[in-house]
Amino acid sequence: MNRPHYQVMCTWGLSGSQRLSVNPDVVIWVNALSQSAPLPLQLDSFPGDSKVLVGSYFDAFAVADWVANYQLEQQRRVIVLIVYSDAETHNVADELAAGAIIERLAQQGLDAMSPEAAVANAAFSQLRNAAAHLIAASEQAQNITLRDDELVLNESLTSADVRVLR
Repeated sequence: MNRPHYQVMCTWGLSGSQRLSVNPDVVIWVNALSQSAPLPLQLDSFPGDSKVLVGSYFDAFAVADWVANYQLEQQRRVIVLIVYSDAETHNVADELAAGAIIERLAQQGLDAMSPEAAVANAAFSQLRNAAAHLIAASEQAQNITLRDDELVLNESLTSADVRVLR
């Protein structure tokens, strides 16, 4: 499905990004559970010549700020595709992290959301005060050890702290 009228879209896993017939300006690979997790695939797996960022719950606002700054630099509307790292299950942790990114994007005017992005945004907006607890208690978090700082939405990070892979 071609969705060029949406500025911010979400999908699950690499297969989801390939299924959408869209060439985004920015792809954000979201792994809520680790700000330092390696990207488990090749960068050329993403559509076109998109900028590719890695985001987590920890740096969600900085990632959104990077995108807003990139849009200003480009002097045009950019299309953003947020890809949840876990395509196998409904990943609550990644959805909340994506929602945090989308919330910040919306605050900066990037608010033409696909239905999937709107749901992630609403989930984060309504559950913001419980998001860290929900991420820690999620099925995805049960078999890993999380550092305390991974469960903090760090609002002091800047665009310079964002992992830009391409």
